[in-house]
Amino acid sequence: MQKFEWSDRLAVGVPMIDTQHKELITAINELSEAIEQGTGTTAIKKLLTFLKYYAEWHFENEEGCAAKHKCPIADTNAQAHAKFLDIFTKLQKEYRESGASDEIARRAHAQLADWLVSHIMTIDTQIGQCIREAKAHA
Repeated sequence: MQKFEWSDRLAVGVPMIDTQHKELITAINELSEAIEQGTGTTAIKKLLTFLKYYAEWHFENEEGCAAKHKCPIADTNAQAHAKFLDIFTKLQKEYRESGASDEIARRAHAQLADWLVSHIMTIDTQIGQCIREAKAHA
């Protein structure tokens, strides 16, 4: 299973957002480790519970910063967050309907990890740049 190490390429340059992203990556990496150890079915429940609250809280914080600093990509960011929550809701539904399985754990890891890294590198980096520029001109 692919694990993600925090690096400068994932940093958006806004400490609060970077710290929250590190927590999300840690949670996804914990699922990866659990799958490798054969305990993915237990870990998926923990990840889904964590993400239900953490992702919504993080998205609210990030969207608030983007709005406050009038980032041009703020709407795109909010739409991407809505897409993530849709993916997450579908995974939760599958989990509830079929119970925990290695297949669901692997699929959840792949979908969530791909989305998170892609989102950070394409959209959140722009949000970070906007926030940093706004603060520099304040």
